[in-house]
Amino acid sequence: MPRTERLALLAILLLAALLRFADLGQIEHNVDHAYPIWQAMMTLDEGALPLVGQGTSVLFANPPLTGYLFVPVVALTRSPLGGYVLVIALNTLAVLLAYRTAHLIIGARLALIAAGLLAVNPWVIEYSRTTWVQSLLPFLTCALAWALWPVLLGRARHRQRRLVVAVLLLTAASQTYLLGFALVIPVALLIVLFWRHVPKRAVIIGVALFVGATALYGVGLLRQAGQITAQLAEFTAEPARLSGEALSHALRLVSGADYAAARGTQAPSADSTLRHDLSQSAHIALVIAIIVGAVAALRSIRAAPARRNSGAVIILIWFGLPIALMSYVGQAVHPFYQLIGLPAGHILAAWGIGALLRPHTRLGAAVLLIIAVPFTLLMALNSLRYAQETAAIPGAHGLTALPLDHGLRLGTAINAALPEAGVVFAEVDGWILSSFAGRPLDFRREARAPLFNVVPAMGGVYVAAHTDPSDPSAAVIPQLATRSAALTLPDGVTLTVDAFAPSPHDPPGARLDIPSEQGITLVSFTLAPRSLDQREGWDLTLYWRVTARIDGIDGYLFAPFAHGFNADGARVLISDGAAVPGFDWRVGDLHVHTLTITPPLDAVGPLTLAVGQYDAGNQANVIFRIGAGAYAPMITLPEPLDLDATP
Repeated sequence: MPRTERLALLAILLLAALLRFADLGQIEHNVDHAYPIWQAMMTLDEGALPLVGQGTSVLFANPPLTGYLFVPVVALTRSPLGGYVLVIALNTLAVLLAYRTAHLIIGARLALIAAGLLAVNPWVIEYSRTTWVQSLLPFLTCALAWALWPVLLGRARHRQRRLVVAVLLLTAASQTYLLGFALVIPVALLIVLFWRHVPKRAVIIGVALFVGATALYGVGLLRQAGQITAQLAEFTAEPARLSGEALSHALRLVSGADYAAARGTQAPSADSTLRHDLSQSAHIALVIAIIVGAVAALRSIRAAPARRNSGAVIILIWFGLPIALMSYVGQAVHPFYQLIGLPAGHILAAWGIGALLRPHTRLGAAVLLIIAVPFTLLMALNSLRYAQETAAIPGAHGLTALPLDHGLRLGTAINAALPEAGVVFAEVDGWILSSFAGRPLDFRREARAPLFNVVPAMGGVYVAAHTDPSDPSAAVIPQLATRSAALTLPDGVTLTVDAFAPSPHDPPGARLDIPSEQGITLVSFTLAPRSLDQREGWDLTLYWRVTARIDGIDGYLFAPFAHGFNADGARVLISDGAAVPGFDWRVGDLHVHTLTITPPLDAVGPLTLAVGQYDAGNQANVIFRIGAGAYAPMITLPEPLDLDATP
């Protein structure tokens, strides 16, 4: 390789690494990114060895390999950062592999163009900075092309070894991501078309490895047979239709189209409209280049044997088949689905640019440089603006997609406040907070304070994001908890961590201690007027303790209620509280419910309150034991309300 081309390749690789590793702390860590990290932690801490991975929104669960690949780095770092660094490093290597692959078919100079397009594309950059199940697709698809294509063209030194590596990479792609199985179609077709160059023994070895890995995944799916049947029915419910989404996404992964309109629109610079307009101009130019490249590839296929480029067949199939497979479907097609076509689109674009600009000439090279510099700056700026947007509004998605730097701070706060064997409560998937904390958490998705909260017998923490700085709920602390941490983000969103001590909790208020047949005891209550005028209502807080788990309780959904009766015994009000599923009842836990008691204006006092719990779905009451052989579905509180009294 000439020195100038070597330096150009080095510059492209450095740029790819810089753009992918830049602003690492601003990567939004959402539930999809968190799941494989959590899976790795479960393997390390609980010995879990799942045969299936994260569920999908369109079909059955993904294979589990991504979580297993993260086990070493998670063991070393106890942080999602380890997973991100591994993924970004491998996906940066994908640019080099794309160059090596393109060099085989279109030569060194045009291969530099293909590698450059891959290096700066903001969509590819974003998808190279994830830890979701498909996080390694840029690396795996480019590595698969690098290993397989020379074998198909008869230009590999160690054909058998290289083909086995290719099938291993195909297996890895399919065992990390459900859609990775789609790669089998172009790979199988190309092996058939180039059969005379394919070592047969390596095919047998590779097929055996692929089938063995897939069989393990199949066993895991069989364990979910009932669920899969329902998911398949839902998946096929929508009629298939012809759509241009797949094609537009495949082009987008080459040109960077629409990224400025989809990401970074709330960055402080407020230049998204200008960047979008410039990006669309670049998109049109690159689409033309792809078309020219495709025409050049077709002409090469039809050329005389001496000038025929068999690699053109590979590129057109690699690029075109994923598009065709997803152009007649009943589901939405997302841009990252077309990652399985990398790096063919970039090679076609480079081929077309070569035909249009002739960069092997001095004039062509100069024109290409003049175009490439502003294009690179524009693509890099689009990526940068996304990071700047995240830095400006890090709490925009609450707990569901915190930037890494703030999420790791929250994880530290959780670890500092959480007692041993304590429970974490939050309105978010537990995988997210577990990955930030660096360990699998005993987690319950619950965040309804002040209407309801659990006071866990073993202690715990209650985590919440208050997205409106003026919302008074940020100051509300769950009953019997103390504020351990309050992290204020640059956009004013506050993340709070409230701690429950691991000790028997003696609730306030008037004691009742009335047990029930359902294993929950009404311990005490408080009744506080909401203002000086008692007719504006009261807050009735009921404290219940779970004392036993009876058979079948998991199937119940009890909610507290309060009925108000006037002096004549007529019921004049009903107030209902939050329902709590029986499977969330844990012995020793205290359930704290706050109900609003607002009597009608014409109510005649004193007002008597009776409370209980009811499951509307099962039409069942909690039945209280009120004496020897006596039972009741409601408990009358001993403090009637004088509607005219002044507190």
